[in-house]
Amino acid sequence: MKSTEFAGNLRHQFSEKDFVDLHMHSTLSDGGLDVRSLIQLCGQQGLSAMAITDHDNIDSFEEGQEYARQLGIELIPGVEISSSLGGSDIHILGYLFDPTHLRLNQTLVELREKRRERAKKIVDRLVSKGISVDYERVMARAHGGSVGRAHIASQLMEEEYVSTFQEAFTKYLGNESELMSEIDSVKLTPAEAIQLILEAGGVPVLAHPYKTNRDDLLELLVEWGLLGIETYCHGQPGSAYHKYRTFAQKHNLICSGGADFHVKRSDGRSAPGSLKVPYKVLSLLKQTKDAKVHH
Repeated sequence: MKSTEFAGNLRHQFSEKDFVDLHMHSTLSDGGLDVRSLIQLCGQQGLSAMAITDHDNIDSFEEGQEYARQLGIELIPGVEISSSLGGSDIHILGYLFDPTHLRLNQTLVELREKRRERAKKIVDRLVSKGISVDYERVMARAHGGSVGRAHIASQLMEEEYVSTFQEAFTKYLGNESELMSEIDSVKLTPAEAIQLILEAGGVPVLAHPYKTNRDDLLELLVEWGLLGIETYCHGQPGSAYHKYRTFAQKHNLICSGGADFHVKRSDGRSAPGSLKVPYKVLSLLKQTKDAKVHH
């Protein structure tokens, strides 16, 4: 079933007083919960709709749509595509695309394969420095999905080479570290990521612009076809929220967002639904998609 059909079937059930979360990760990339457990948690949090936006992986929709339907939650197709430009990581979220779109699937498979090759290079370099991290155990953490530096950091912590996630990046895995020099990024350009989502019938949205910290590229991203920007984000000051909302209004972009949930914390920090993103955001995403289809 196409995602738009499923969305249409549930649309009438929700009021604009309901809340959604459109940014979270499962074990198919660098999250701590499998797809069903994550959907269940979103149900417990009282969410009406959700998108699982794994890095370079769209398998969550196929895996979770029936279970979400059983729980009365609207699950829409989502992805977070890793792109880079000028030395900066720029993450482009995609929503409501056709999950069976051939080029989208082929490109994401290629990106995941490159991620595996890159992880092997990083692990080999660590081993050459006497840090014997097991590549197979790193891969097991990715559960067959998108492997990344976060999985290697977790393995370094488990094997007690570092005491915190941050230390793993500061010492070994950060972009500025000696270990990472000349290990190529395995990413598309933002223009390619945006175009890929549009080609698959989806709506491209810039993830966490405050964290990305490349406001100089915002106008370019809009020229390339960006249709939304995250304004509902943890960890950004109120001034940034207002700045990005103003930019969105100027360029007729959708203000989207979500908790960017990865793992459950005892204090409930960054839990799905913790930002109270109104259902209206999803309605606007659907309207934008429909307008593109009928354009």
